[in-house]
Amino acid sequence: MKDKLLLYYTRTAKLGVKKEILITLHDVAEAMFTSPRHSRTLLKEMHTVGWLEWVPKVGRNQRSLLHLKYSPDELRADLAKQHISTGKYEKALALIDNDQVLFGQLLQTTSGASRREGLLHIQLTYRRSFSPILPHIAQRNSERYFLRQVYSCLTSCDEDGNLTPQLAHHWTYDEETCRWRFFLRPQLSFHDGSQINAEKVAELFIQLKTLPEYHKELAHMDSVSAINPHCVEFTLNQPDPGFAGLVSDVRYSIQPATQLDQAAMIVGSGAFQVQEHSSKRLHLQAFDNYYECRALTDSVTVWQVASEHASLFGKTLLQADIAQESHSSCSHYVSVSGKGEGNENSQQTRIEDGCLLMLYNHQSRLQLMQRKYLDQLLASDELVVRLRQLNAQIEAVPANNLLPSWTTIYRPKTLQQLLPETLTIAIFDHQALIGCSTAISEILGLAGVECQVRVYSFDDFHDKARKGELGEDLILTSLNLDDNRPTSAFRWMLSNSILHQCLSPDDSHWLATALINIRQKRSLNEYLHELDAIATMMINEHWLLPLFHHRQTLRFEGILKGVSMTAWGWPSIKEVWSED
Repeated sequence: MKDKLLLYYTRTAKLGVKKEILITLHDVAEAMFTSPRHSRTLLKEMHTVGWLEWVPKVGRNQRSLLHLKYSPDELRADLAKQHISTGKYEKALALIDNDQVLFGQLLQTTSGASRREGLLHIQLTYRRSFSPILPHIAQRNSERYFLRQVYSCLTSCDEDGNLTPQLAHHWTYDEETCRWRFFLRPQLSFHDGSQINAEKVAELFIQLKTLPEYHKELAHMDSVSAINPHCVEFTLNQPDPGFAGLVSDVRYSIQPATQLDQAAMIVGSGAFQVQEHSSKRLHLQAFDNYYECRALTDSVTVWQVASEHASLFGKTLLQADIAQESHSSCSHYVSVSGKGEGNENSQQTRIEDGCLLMLYNHQSRLQLMQRKYLDQLLASDELVVRLRQLNAQIEAVPANNLLPSWTTIYRPKTLQQLLPETLTIAIFDHQALIGCSTAISEILGLAGVECQVRVYSFDDFHDKARKGELGEDLILTSLNLDDNRPTSAFRWMLSNSILHQCLSPDDSHWLATALINIRQKRSLNEYLHELDAIATMMINEHWLLPLFHHRQTLRFEGILKGVSMTAWGWPSIKEVWSED
């Protein structure tokens, strides 16, 4: 109804807006292209909704007072915002003539949580589009968060290595035969309605082992078979008391084996199913047959909207604000900032498990003493100073090891070393890495070293690493751990293609041997202690240099209940609820 009213308002606006106009009803009717009687009805409606002031004068040819409060563009934006708030996105776009920039701005001002027909919907905006939500391809931090929403694993592992059931309700390990058995819940199904049983799980793991990215992790898996429809057995050729933790990783999310080759439609097994995934938005719908309790949130839509703060170092990962018309506000704001607004009940903050780091490529001509001297030049404190001089907002804390909780490493001063005239730096397209590479280039420039920075797409960066084709001297990358912290850290050290591409064959072999020794002899909750020692050794041997830990902050206000921050810095959308 208001859309049609806007048409008449737009015609009337030609008389002038935001000023008092003395005019006859006949002249208003001519501007509207309608009859005086109809124009009187329209003016009354527009006055009722607050678009204008109309003070009529009694008598023929008497001039009445007309005051149009808004420009047509302002009203279009306001009506479009109302359509967005009720999920009528196509109507909103049509109303603003498909203006994508304005649409993005309206999305940001209307995002948050809302109830429509008794169901809770969450709308968020994000600075980039997402890669396909598939567990078996290299994924960034946010995509791994959505993997957890769309898929389930056989087990779940927390940050301390404690296991809980997911699709498997029970599991056993025979130390003598190195056999693991996982017992599946009954009546499990994928999002397309097909059954999840032991045969489907066995088929998936058999196919995963053939993929190059899984070779190291599953090299000790001799066979996997279905004992019966609800029991799948893994036979290993060496001890692995923590294998139930390995299968809790997002890379081992349960999906149809056929999805490894082609995925025209994403089929998962988790709390949310993918309804739409395009370059503009990701739309998730709660899965009614989820094995656990159904999500309290019915749907989640994440729109791709370019960030106004894209130039800031590590700034603005996720933003959502509730619509103004609701007379209450709610924002989920995830950034790497620790100094946020809001009270104690509306903010959660944490230092990420992981860091941004620099790897020394073994293909480089850099000698040990040169690497030690570079460590000194590129210390985190020096980078912070340089980044501030570049007007970059630092939303991180200096890293003394790969994880904040690991051993703090102190480095003695090193005598000045002669460095190459030029050094090359490889990064993937990420604002924090771009900012760091710029700061590193300036610092080394003062030391007489010219730096050439090569920026790859995320996919190309990992593809080159898998092929051993990253030939740059210095590699900037990030270590981001998931909620299964012990297994996630172990997996990164064992099979991360970027790390092992930078190590010499001998060093890579030594690292793999040390990790396999841990896997054979240690329980899952002992992994982090052992990995701390290995990470400390790698840093002391100048294989890599930790730079920053991002500080993640989740801000919101009291309208939403049950909001907590996940390991990826995103809100836990399954738990969100509202009293409205």
